[in-house]
Amino acid sequence: MAKHPPQHGTPATRSEEQDLVAGAAALLQRSGESTTVTLAAVDRMNRGLGTGFELITAWTAVTVTDHGREVRVLSAAPTGISMRAVAVLMKTVDALGDRVGGRRELAAALTEAGRVRPANFWLFVLACATGSAALAIIFGAEDATAVLLAAGSAALGGVVRRLLVRAHVGPVGQVFAAAFLAGIIGGLAVQADLSSALRLIAVCPAMVLVPGPHILNGALDLISLRIPLGFARLGYAALLLLAIGTGLALALALSGTDLPTNPPGRTVPFWLDFVAAGVAAASYPVYFSMPYRLIVWPVVVGALAHGIRWWAMTVWGWDIAVGAFLACVFVGAVLAPVAHRFHIPFAGIGFAAVVSLVPGVFVFRAVDALGSLPFGGAVPQLLGAISDGTTAVLIVMAMAAGLIIPMQIYALFTRTLRL
Repeated sequence: MAKHPPQHGTPATRSEEQDLVAGAAALLQRSGESTTVTLAAVDRMNRGLGTGFELITAWTAVTVTDHGREVRVLSAAPTGISMRAVAVLMKTVDALGDRVGGRRELAAALTEAGRVRPANFWLFVLACATGSAALAIIFGAEDATAVLLAAGSAALGGVVRRLLVRAHVGPVGQVFAAAFLAGIIGGLAVQADLSSALRLIAVCPAMVLVPGPHILNGALDLISLRIPLGFARLGYAALLLLAIGTGLALALALSGTDLPTNPPGRTVPFWLDFVAAGVAAASYPVYFSMPYRLIVWPVVVGALAHGIRWWAMTVWGWDIAVGAFLACVFVGAVLAPVAHRFHIPFAGIGFAAVVSLVPGVFVFRAVDALGSLPFGGAVPQLLGAISDGTTAVLIVMAMAAGLIIPMQIYALFTRTLRL
């Protein structure tokens, strides 16, 4: 495509251009894009518009300044993930950085991206069901009844979450309610002798609620020394995890059961593990509003990554954290260029590929064990909580490092090519 100067119907004022840049930055942050990419997007818009605006990011808002003379502050709490909105806007931002198009194109793309809506209600519910069922298989479900109950529980949880959105209930309330429902159904399954010691009917529907992209974006901010925003993102993710774990533990307690501290593990055949990981990876892009044509990437890469972890743990005898690290290095190396090429948040597509590695079950068991201590819990429960909590932290750190290292290397490589 031939480059041409920006097209303007009428001369743009500096104030109008600042409004556009601020609006684009706010939409990117709200939609789950990393801070590094958002800052780079502002630089590209400056290049195309001939401006020199500066972006300052925070948890609740973005601030765009014009050398201290004019300030625009827009609300932009990064609590959502919408990869389709990011893709729509970033395509135009990149073209603008190459001086293809101008202010009108940016305004049109910002309007179009703002109109992007979450996935269809029933498609979202179906994705909740398939994601939970796939995780149940990966974690060792032995019969179809457990898999179907885990799927049905997650589907009902998806319905509850969407209804709560319409009632203007926030994300914390949504995940608490869905996890509480999963705990009730899981507890009833235990009473009916339909659940094994792994409690997968309760745990797997809660696993689909884990806020992985927020954890990854928070880690990226900390590595880039954006300390306040990084800790804010991680604090939000921790709050969601606490709400999920609390809802699940309360419901199980009401049902007269709990999550066992050290349930017996089960080995899943390689082919079944491989296929289920692909199904789980296909479900999560729906939650994050990924363009459907791109879902093949996390599906294939996620299945291969889970195969790498299975091989590392089963054949080589490495521990779960090392296996997760190797799998995530592979995912980061493959999907960092894909995210850049198709203008979608790496945190979303990366987490979709590695969701089956997330140690949510360890977090939930730790919360459940700690919750039992004031009501007669003993030393084994405390030790179990410490063990599960430590294992979860180590796995999350290994996953974050595995995803971030290839991404940082790729970013350095692309910056070097531009010089």
